[in-house]
Amino acid sequence: MTQVLDWLSANTLIISSFAAASITLLAVTVLATPWVVARLPSDYLLRRLDGPKIQGFGRKLLNLLRGFIGLLIVLLGLIMMITPGPGVVMVLLGISVAEFPGKNRLLVYLATRPSVLASLNWMRRRHDKPPFINPNAH
Repeated sequence: MTQVLDWLSANTLIISSFAAASITLLAVTVLATPWVVARLPSDYLLRRLDGPKIQGFGRKLLNLLRGFIGLLIVLLGLIMMITPGPGVVMVLLGISVAEFPGKNRLLVYLATRPSVLASLNWMRRRHDKPPFINPNAH
């Protein structure tokens, strides 16, 4: 135990930096997530996200970049599930950004869980947007 306390006291700058980054990230996600959710069309969950694939090096590079950014957002969302922050919504956002087979089915499955859909639609109501159309209700 004394080793841990010694390490903590010797690395207060690192710990303070991580705490500041965590607080900043929390503030940004709390402000940005409702804005992003409100900008999506109400039929977003109905749309077929797996459209025709365009081939080429540039497209593959873009998909790789989207996958990396999506993975990063998903990891941040998983961290936010155990720390303060909108973890589930961030995971959904990360999945939306990434490009992989079966993305649409996974996104719709997660987003249409009753509590998640209620949270998403609450964010949309606060921005005077209509609720998402639930594809499972049709």
